[in-house]
Amino acid sequence: MEVDVPKVTEEHREQMRRRIQEAALVCIGRKGFSAVSMADIIAESGLSAGAVYVYYRGKDDLFLDASRGVMRDRLGMLDRLHAQHPLPHPARALAMVVEDLPEGENFPGLPLQVWGESVRRPELQVAARGILAEAGSHIRRYLGAWLRSERGLSPDDAERLADRLRPAFIGLVQGYMVQVSLSENPAASQEAYVSAVEALLSGVLAAPANQAADGDARTGG
Repeated sequence: MEVDVPKVTEEHREQMRRRIQEAALVCIGRKGFSAVSMADIIAESGLSAGAVYVYYRGKDDLFLDASRGVMRDRLGMLDRLHAQHPLPHPARALAMVVEDLPEGENFPGLPLQVWGESVRRPELQVAARGILAEAGSHIRRYLGAWLRSERGLSPDDAERLADRLRPAFIGLVQGYMVQVSLSENPAASQEAYVSAVEALLSGVLAAPANQAADGDARTGG
């Protein structure tokens, strides 16, 4: 007699991964990456050890996947902004990303811990570089779209300029994480940093003088 075995859907698997990742973030927020054990994460998740190890071989895999998920969720906002017309200025778009990056009890500089561990552990460097490369892809796509739509650059010129600017934009996001994570007053540091980024990028990506003059003429300015 055949026994029907319930099929595990991809949606269920994703929900389980999310549940385990959230438990990991809570534990890391409490104790820091180095001090957290898989036993801590298993207890926090409320799942059995066997269920957790179905999805993650160990702490490193889980840690990197949680970090990747956080960055993907936030930087994915840039892709969703493509539906807006006109496209928000990159200064405002970047501010929208960093303003909502998690912080506090459950997220005390998680990316900083990833990078710190990667510096001294070469086996983590490949994965950490992959996370940064994925972040860079989101940023480059948005910059290219904005330069085409709002600055009138040709597709080739927009892609070349977006690729040149990408490392600086990644650095701005990283700098935000460092300053806010180490600040005595994260809320004030966040507000000051976002304001500074908007001022800086608004100057760097200002419209050429002739384009600005055309815009003023159309609006009667």
